[in-house]
Amino acid sequence: MLAQQIKRKQREEKILLSFELLTYATRKQLQVVNNLGGDRNAHRILHEMEKDKSISSIRTEQKVYFLSNRGKERIGSTQGELNKSQILHTLMRNDLYILLCQPSDWKKEKPIKLNGEVFLIPDASCMIKGEHHFIEIDNQQTMKTNIEKIKKYKELSPAIFDNYNHTPTLIWYTLSDVRKQKLKEVCETLGVKYRIYGNM
Repeated sequence: MLAQQIKRKQREEKILLSFELLTYATRKQLQVVNNLGGDRNAHRILHEMEKDKSISSIRTEQKVYFLSNRGKERIGSTQGELNKSQILHTLMRNDLYILLCQPSDWKKEKPIKLNGEVFLIPDASCMIKGEHHFIEIDNQQTMKTNIEKIKKYKELSPAIFDNYNHTPTLIWYTLSDVRKQKLKEVCETLGVKYRIYGNM
């Protein structure tokens, strides 16, 4: 009985810690990231954690979970107030994290410095097969902002090549086919190494 309780506690803490990386998450995302097995099992575990007030949820098109104050205390999280207008953006970033096989060095919004100054802040960044990959989620920003960002990645490329001997890859995720085409055109015109994902 005690062994079961310890196991349950450890599993819960693993789930709570995954919110440090995910911020907001759907049941499906938590299921994959924390290996929670089938839908029924995952639903039961998350329901118990909600009842225990370790996590909270909000209804959008689907149920979205996040750390409650009690959950933050349990794992010593310093996560600040969450911005509910960022839910879709965050869930899209999580989808990409899962699609890219959950890179171990995944960093959210880590500023990139050039000559000691903050040059740009990608939505996420990671190394894949020893090469830099920068992630941008096309959700709320204007296409003008996206184009400016692509120009900045073009500027950044030579510095990464000089220091690490490879050209970085810019990964876009958009839900719009029209914007997907536009992003593709801009990346190709500017000569930026890229990959674009659409509806998953």
